[in-house]
Amino acid sequence: MEAIGAVGPRCAPALAVRRPYNAAALEENGDRKRLRHAARVAAWIVGAGALFVAVFTFSFYLAMKMEMRSTQVVVPDVTGMTREGAEEAAVPLGMVVEVADQRNDAAVPSGRVLAQQPRAGFEVRRGRRLKVVLSLGGRVLEVPDLVGQPSRTVEITLRREGFLPGNEVKVYDDRAPRGTVIAQVPPPGTPSIPGERVHRLVSLGPSETAWVMPNLENRPRRDVQRFLEDSGFRLGPVRQVSHSGRPPGTIVGQLPRPGHPVRSGDVIHLSIAR
Repeated sequence: MEAIGAVGPRCAPALAVRRPYNAAALEENGDRKRLRHAARVAAWIVGAGALFVAVFTFSFYLAMKMEMRSTQVVVPDVTGMTREGAEEAAVPLGMVVEVADQRNDAAVPSGRVLAQQPRAGFEVRRGRRLKVVLSLGGRVLEVPDLVGQPSRTVEITLRREGFLPGNEVKVYDDRAPRGTVIAQVPPPGTPSIPGERVHRLVSLGPSETAWVMPNLENRPRRDVQRFLEDSGFRLGPVRQVSHSGRPPGTIVGQLPRPGHPVRSGDVIHLSIAR
């Protein structure tokens, strides 16, 4: 028999418990790890690509903005300048002056800039054309020919052509019909400007025969009345007045007085004795 020590009997060594080996499970677990790793790599690549695109876009935007700023200029105000003055102001900014039109303007001297496009203060790229309109000064007109025209219509003609009617003086003229223009100032065809006055000389027709009023006093009314009718005068109201020493029906007063100029058609007033 074996002796039993103080420590008691020896125990048999414990056997390790082994789990059953499963190859399929191990392979599935490895696939999962590989998929997670691939997903992380893909996510990193996508994130890095997005970051790169964002940085590139922002950098490109900044570069373009700086480029645009470096090529943009502020349009100068060239109104009132000559073409040479406008070019001196625009050329240093890289702009090209182009005359787009010319027109009359009495308020702006000839050769000066009336308008511009683009307007002053706008930002444009270098090399942009600066289009300007130059003044031709006040519009040059030609005085119309009014001679021979009726005076009642020449005012309409003058205003339509840009002129103003001036003074009108009437005189007798044996050759021009009554009411027609026989002369004008300025003469026809004279270069002028809008608003200038045109003065006219208008015919009154043939001059009437002028008479010197004769002395009709102390003559019989019948003889005087016949004389007035034959000379083309008109007899006005006849006044009868008391006058001692004069036979009844004798002319004792007259208007106009003797020596006064008269013309055919004038009215003659007589006073006769009762």
